[in-house]
Amino acid sequence: MLQLLTLSSLGKDLFNIKMLIVILITIGLITLMTILTYLLEQQVHRRNNRYWTILAHGSEALSVLISMILLRQIFITLNSGSVISWTYATVQLTILLFSLNTMRNLAVEIINLLMPLFIYGQAIWMGHTMQYLPIFMVMTIILIGTVIYIAHNYQELHTTQWKYLLFQTLYGGTWWGVIWSVHPFELTHTLVIIMAFILYMWLIRLAVNRVQKFFNEVLTFDRQVNYDELPGIRNRASFDTSANEVFNAYQQRHMGPITMAMFDIDHFKHFNDQYGHLAGDAVLRHVAHFFELELSQRSTHGQLFRYGGEEFVIIFRGSPALEVGQTMRTLQRELKTNPIKFNGETLAVTVSIGISELQPTDHHFTDWFVRVDDYLYQSKQAGRDQTTVESQLLIN
Repeated sequence: MLQLLTLSSLGKDLFNIKMLIVILITIGLITLMTILTYLLEQQVHRRNNRYWTILAHGSEALSVLISMILLRQIFITLNSGSVISWTYATVQLTILLFSLNTMRNLAVEIINLLMPLFIYGQAIWMGHTMQYLPIFMVMTIILIGTVIYIAHNYQELHTTQWKYLLFQTLYGGTWWGVIWSVHPFELTHTLVIIMAFILYMWLIRLAVNRVQKFFNEVLTFDRQVNYDELPGIRNRASFDTSANEVFNAYQQRHMGPITMAMFDIDHFKHFNDQYGHLAGDAVLRHVAHFFELELSQRSTHGQLFRYGGEEFVIIFRGSPALEVGQTMRTLQRELKTNPIKFNGETLAVTVSIGISELQPTDHHFTDWFVRVDDYLYQSKQAGRDQTTVESQLLIN
């Protein structure tokens, strides 16, 4: 009898150790996913590039899949090849719901939508008979609706406590309904697990909210330091840092080509004097938003900065000067045909541009910068609304 009690106690201890290992690994994975998401979303915000956004969101979705695969392999190792466990299901659903609430992108939403089909396929592959197929179908439909609502109403759910609790309950309840239709465990035990899952995710939410609050404060500080409040683009300090990093990297590895374009708004003082400083502010925002949007849509890899006053700088990585000149000349003409409306007035805005490519003979950053500034001056001397590339005025 003593031997049986000892074995029973040993079994419970092993179970508790396994549970602790799985919980700690899950927390670790969630922490890593949170950090990864923050870093990627920060880059998405900074670059404002469609292809980078796709890459970042794809990486976030991949981290979800990798986390789920790792948990599966760990659970198989700890349980002699079996994954039929409420603990396993709980940690996997934790990863899924966490990613849906935190990452909030289409790729992660698709993973959540496809997982019931994966569960169904896995059950068929393992030889289970789907005697509760109608329950599976009903629960899957409700789950799909719940996932879509959570993904597209994140802010509302997180500002309204009862809605968050309701949809968390729907998510957990329908998921356990899907699992129960495939593996019909005892119903009362299933209900207890649902309540435990809801409580568990509520605690996870509190922890994630604290982490996100910290990240948001860091991001706000970053924006205050590196972004110009008026046009909402990178500021002079950010330009100084980025330009010197690019120059030093080029000097060390001679990567290239790297081209700088500098432009300023023609007759900017006229807008302030005739229409007031609010008009001048509106013109600055208009020009900044126009170039930022166009650069992003054209995938030019150009980084836009406000250098000061009405002057702006763009650094193009991987683009030679002539190619940049043709792009900027096109944008210059399009800006001219897109005037700004201010207090019933139509204000046509033009810019003058100077462009030069970084050369191996540039021993200091100022060598490159002064050359670009000189070409900008040449464009202004040529009558404004002109583009000068390597001392040559573009005619087309």
